[in-house]
Amino acid sequence: MILMIKKIFPLMAAIMIFMTATVFAEEEQQNTNYEYISRDYGYSIICPKRPNVVAANVFFGEENMKGEVLIFENVEYEVVRGWVVLTDAFDSNAVPNFNTDSKDVIDKYLSELQRQGYEGTALVNITKDNKGVLAITAKEIEIDEDGDGKADGVAITDRQEAITFFRTSDGKCYSVQLIGTAGLNEAAMNNFRKALTTFKENGATIQNESKDKNDKNDKKDKKDKKSKKDKKK
Repeated sequence: MILMIKKIFPLMAAIMIFMTATVFAEEEQQNTNYEYISRDYGYSIICPKRPNVVAANVFFGEENMKGEVLIFENVEYEVVRGWVVLTDAFDSNAVPNFNTDSKDVIDKYLSELQRQGYEGTALVNITKDNKGVLAITAKEIEIDEDGDGKADGVAITDRQEAITFFRTSDGKCYSVQLIGTAGLNEAAMNNFRKALTTFKENGATIQNESKDKNDKNDKKDKKDKKSKKDKKK
């Protein structure tokens, strides 16, 4: 059985959002809301709001998975909008270096990746100085049951998701994925891109500072809520 990807979400629009956001990265960082600092994995990322955090191995039921799911909106146990941040997300030896390898090597890799169930893939700037891959999952997948190159049916998923994966300056392999039943739209992609321009991997330094910074964020949240209540009175 062969899966034939049918394009639904305009990949070019997603790429343009990434390019624009990279150009205005400094402005975006000034307009963001909540700095989440991972105590377990030593990364920080700016979020549109304070997330509820679940260990990725618990959320997906995969014991060896390293990372976290940042949930911004949910209905009971269903994620409406969230991000998955994984470290050790890919084998560095099996994936090209997006900053230094040749265009031919990278293009071949992107073509192979697209055949694995993605609507489209593209090389993008995660930050001004670091490239990664943007991939969009397909919403409709044409199924070629007899392998003759013609579609025999269509499988429809209930959502589309976006994923980026890249190396940090110290060589760690990360992926950040936009998930949720709300699917993909321009606002969601903009918030997702803003997060990536603020992603930092500072290891022990961040881990040592995480408690103090997250406590400050908690106090700020409480202060803002109290201020809003006082204004209403």
